[in-house]
Amino acid sequence: MSRLREVFARSDRMVGRPIAGEYVLVPLVGRGADVDSILNLNRLGAFIWEALDGERTGAEVVDAIVARFEVETKEAARDYEEFIETLRDLKAVVPVRPPESLGLRLAKAVPAITGV
Repeated sequence: MSRLREVFARSDRMVGRPIAGEYVLVPLVGRGADVDSILNLNRLGAFIWEALDGERTGAEVVDAIVARFEVETKEAARDYEEFIETLRDLKAVVPVRPPESLGLRLAKAVPAITGV
């Protein structure tokens, strides 16, 4: 199932930080961190993690990957979807209601012309 139309946000159960030249995800347990489950991310993983702001669709994140890493859309989409599934399995991301479609936003922003 494609996740490109979905919007995800980083879970409160996981924190990501650059540490000593690497980007790590640390699962939070209760009041502390589960140091046995720390994940090291490559540059692409860190980029995707930071992009999961609860506002962008997967397709928008893929477009950003293509622009940043100069890869083909198909490859970027595959990498994104694989990483999202990993993050979902770890409960590191949560689905968010998708933003309004562009058409609905435009319809609300532009008043209808009447009397023509």
